[in-house]
Amino acid sequence: MAAEEILETVDHYKSEIERLTKELTETTHEKIQAAEYGLVVLEEKLTLKQQYDELEAEYDVLKQELEQLREAFGQSFSVHRKVAEDGETREETLLQESASKEAYYLAKILEMQSELKQSRTVVTNVQAENERLTAIVQDLKENNHGTIPNRK
Repeated sequence: MAAEEILETVDHYKSEIERLTKELTETTHEKIQAAEYGLVVLEEKLTLKQQYDELEAEYDVLKQELEQLREAFGQSFSVHRKVAEDGETREETLLQESASKEAYYLAKILEMQSELKQSRTVVTNVQAENERLTAIVQDLKENNHGTIPNRK
């Protein structure tokens, strides 16, 4: 009778070990998937950060060009007053070109500001998703540690 009970206990332990091994495998697989997704999110975040930095640099360049155009416009206007008799037609052409460029750069700056805001929103969303995934991974780790028997 004792041998029969020992066999039942051994069978019970074997089935419990199989069940725990299966759970551990599933949990490890889920953990790996979460980590892989987290890496993808991090890569996307880095790509978006790089795009954001590039847009911001381009925005700064365009802003500086606009300031230079405004200065050139002011200088052009001063010159126009000094030589109004000789260059009235030429000056009007320069003013139109400057105004056209200024309108173009202002439109480009507004477009880039919009893209910058969108990029910031995407970065914020990616950061929130990353934090959520980090919390999931932490929960999985905690759950995983609670289900793994100590093997000594």
